[in-house]
Amino acid sequence: MNMKHIIYFFLLFPFIANAQFKITVSRSKEPIYFRGTLFDEKNFLAKDTVRGTLLSSKTPIKGGIYYLQFAPNKERIYFNIENNDSFSLTFSGPSFLASAHSSDPKNEVFLKYQRLEKTFSVIDSLFLVETARGRKFKFAEKAAFFKSKTEALVAFRKKALVSLPPSSTLALYFKSLNMLDESVPSRTDYAARSRFFSRIPFSDGKLLFTPVFRSLLVEYLSYFPLQADSIRVGVEKAMSKIDCAAKSYPFVFDYFGSVMKNRNIIGNTEGYAWFVTKYGINNGCGIFTAAQKKTFKEEAEKLGALKTNLQAENIVLKDTSGASQNLHAFASENDYTLLMFYAPTCDHCQKEVPEIDSTASVIERIMQVKIGRFAVCNEPGVPKRTWTDFISRYKVTNNAIHVDLPANSPIRSTYDAFSNPTFYLINRKAEVVIKKISALTLRKYFASLQKNQKP
Repeated sequence: MNMKHIIYFFLLFPFIANAQFKITVSRSKEPIYFRGTLFDEKNFLAKDTVRGTLLSSKTPIKGGIYYLQFAPNKERIYFNIENNDSFSLTFSGPSFLASAHSSDPKNEVFLKYQRLEKTFSVIDSLFLVETARGRKFKFAEKAAFFKSKTEALVAFRKKALVSLPPSSTLALYFKSLNMLDESVPSRTDYAARSRFFSRIPFSDGKLLFTPVFRSLLVEYLSYFPLQADSIRVGVEKAMSKIDCAAKSYPFVFDYFGSVMKNRNIIGNTEGYAWFVTKYGINNGCGIFTAAQKKTFKEEAEKLGALKTNLQAENIVLKDTSGASQNLHAFASENDYTLLMFYAPTCDHCQKEVPEIDSTASVIERIMQVKIGRFAVCNEPGVPKRTWTDFISRYKVTNNAIHVDLPANSPIRSTYDAFSNPTFYLINRKAEVVIKKISALTLRKYFASLQKNQKP
């Protein structure tokens, strides 16, 4: 055995209600990173680097799943810490996971599980290749793709749960993983949605300190149609289970907030304004500061200022040739107009602007309507060459006008266009039809129009 690869990792806890930790690593020439696994990568447990020295903290911790990351190859090894635990982890490289052992029975089980999981890494790689090629997986198709891996891991976890301490975070983690693997969301299967939600142990504070907290929230909302009023039902039910003063509250708030303003959700601006008002501004548990609530209020007011079915604020700006262009005049020449705020150097814009432009072209052919593109360069100071190169490269030239928005223009605030890309759809009268849309929501809007037009 090559002694230079032997690492001893000790977790020592005093016997107090809220355990604190001490970590010793010996015979390690490489740095080892110690991390927690909160779903948004924020930590209540200190994150630090251990380099052959003692790492200690007076910060009280809750039982949870944590990991070591080894510097040479970024290999991670996960383990479970509970209050009053005292155990060692030993490794003999160069493959740390393959040689890892623990003096703690539950973590020995966890190490075996991770080794089993690693044997299916080829399936994970194939899935990434397929998605990179643009393949879209429905929920059932994804479940079928991972069937062999899922069955093996579920069987291991079920067998392990027989011997694991029921109150351990590892047992909670394994149960939660089984819930996820046994779930195949259907937006019309209300009974399955209810069953899944009833099994999420929101009352167990340890859930926050596992890698699956966010995955459970994502899976639950996947049972709802991509419409703000439907998503709102799921959000309200989940938020009713979260103590407004609990540590998990701001994490759930951040996630649901990002969901509610997603451009793929129909009615997202109204949905987000409702969410941030009810759960941010009106939170009475002191979880948010006065400054944060002020920001929430300003966001909600901006979203409510530009209402659908009312005329949009006019935009008069110069185009690439220096000629003045008028949004209202341009809209009057088209059945509909896409108002597009973008930045030429924005990665999302380089994908989404041509995508929504292409979608509009398809809709024009199918619906026999004329859709204009009033595109606003929303990147102050960008060189003109960069701007015109974007237009040329992504071919956003069909019935399109590109105008430049000055840095100090109030239009950015009027349209809440502080992120790129941002899209609106307006009609011939320059009235706002739908706000903060994506190619998906644009298709859904015209599909609903087509359905209503049928005799």
